[in-house]
Amino acid sequence: MPQIPAFLPMANTVPTTSALPIDGEWMVTSIGKRVRVQAGRAYALDPWVHLFVLQIQPMMVVIKDIRETGSGEYAGSDLPLMGPWQAQLANDGTLNVSVQTAMGPARYAMMPVRMDDQSAFDLARQRKAIASPAEVLPPADDTRGDPGNDPGNGPDPTGGDEEWDW
Repeated sequence: MPQIPAFLPMANTVPTTSALPIDGEWMVTSIGKRVRVQAGRAYALDPWVHLFVLQIQPMMVVIKDIRETGSGEYAGSDLPLMGPWQAQLANDGTLNVSVQTAMGPARYAMMPVRMDDQSAFDLARQRKAIASPAEVLPPADDTRGDPGNDPGNGPDPTGGDEEWDW
């Protein structure tokens, strides 16, 4: 099938913004191709074919206007999928991405390969873990509704038969 270069800007034509904790090299797991996130944009490191005919070539920008919108949350514009790009940093370091396209939502994951500032990335992961502890900790065993396990109401929960006096 004939192929043509994708109609995407090159990295040197898209202005940069400030550095982000997610700046570095990433692998798009569904296609096994690498991109580089750098100061508000992401460009291809590996070539791939999009929609059977468009060749995405190295240095072509695939995501632009990347900005941090919350703790471990990022937004931008996905150029090949032509929609708003939303990414959430997971506790394992992956970016879980969602793009709203004209044909419905597309989802994919990006795995970190090499980060520009590993300490900034690690700090972003820690902040995300603190902001969403349900991802980190298993559900608590909440037995407060059981008077037999409440130290102020009933027998010693450790098995003794004396009353607790708080």
